[in-house]
Amino acid sequence: MAALLRWSKDSKRSLFERVRAKANRDDYSVSTDPLLSIKLNLTRILNTRPGSSQSTKEIGVIDLNDATQTSTELNITICKSIKDCIEKFEPRISTATVTPRVNNHDPLTMLFDITATIQNEQGSTNVEFQLRLDNERHYLLDI
Repeated sequence: MAALLRWSKDSKRSLFERVRAKANRDDYSVSTDPLLSIKLNLTRILNTRPGSSQSTKEIGVIDLNDATQTSTELNITICKSIKDCIEKFEPRISTATVTPRVNNHDPLTMLFDITATIQNEQGSTNVEFQLRLDNERHYLLDI
């Protein structure tokens, strides 16, 4: 019953308005800059784990714990998984090329270079992203 005492009965906002107010604004923001919008969408897509979405079970990149290959085969598998995920779930990108990059400063950190072709009203544009997998297994995009 103590939890009910902290509930404000005179709140003028709905439940969803209160939840949205406490949510991280960056997770739900919509950008007018197309490149930033693509970056935010790719970050969400790549950090989704396969099987975690009931509506789209194949969205996301393979889990490194499930990989039983050598490091070279693992890089190839992850690159293919990232490429497939980008091309399938980001409709503004028509083609993507993902290549692993060697990190001399921290060999345990995985780095990838992504070259993507973005389709828009003016035609197509090539864009390069740098993707890294941090210690908590989150994919971070740098433009």
